[in-house]
Amino acid sequence: MFFGKRFSGHHGDPFSGLDILVLSIIKNYDGISGYDIIPVINEKFKDLWRASPGTIYPLLNRLNRNSFVSVEDVNDSKNRKKKLYRITKSGKERLKEVLRDNFELSINTLGDFIRTIVQTWVPDEERINKAMLCFPFDCAAHHPKMDKTDYSLPNIERLKRIIKELEFSKLKLSGRLNEIDRRIENHKTLLTELKMKREKNMKIIEIVDDEEYENF
Repeated sequence: MFFGKRFSGHHGDPFSGLDILVLSIIKNYDGISGYDIIPVINEKFKDLWRASPGTIYPLLNRLNRNSFVSVEDVNDSKNRKKKLYRITKSGKERLKEVLRDNFELSINTLGDFIRTIVQTWVPDEERINKAMLCFPFDCAAHHPKMDKTDYSLPNIERLKRIIKELEFSKLKLSGRLNEIDRRIENHKTLLTELKMKREKNMKIIEIVDDEEYENF
């Protein structure tokens, strides 16, 4: 599975796919809690894989020990204690390095790989489409459920950030749809050209009746 694949860089220990995913989420959601990271992952990967506290919290502790993230202990609006995670300068540099050196090549074939695997055990096209939502050509952002009663400044800033991310995702998705339209037209043009060539180069076979066949 992609999450278990190791991605190395010039410096430091290799990252797993899950390391990269979690660190990227923290980068995009500054001040997110471990509790909120889990639904972000689960919403993105639907029924394919489920993140759990037993997986995510040890990973967060490891990222913190390696100084890739910082941790802030706070009380929420209901006076419950929680930890907020933020990516550090070292974390940004490490993430950028790993993505640059390894991730681009791997992600190019990841969509086809998952589609092939999923088709072997889930013939339902709807389920396959859910799997394909995980990858770069679907850039829709998935966010934790917002607390409609929390009017704190951090929550307001988070809403502003989410709006910007959704606008960016819309722009990227529009670009992808335009690219798909272009490819469809190119394929239609090629199909027309090939059909014309086939008709032009087809040999006409004369059909003879029985009498002509006897005198052949």
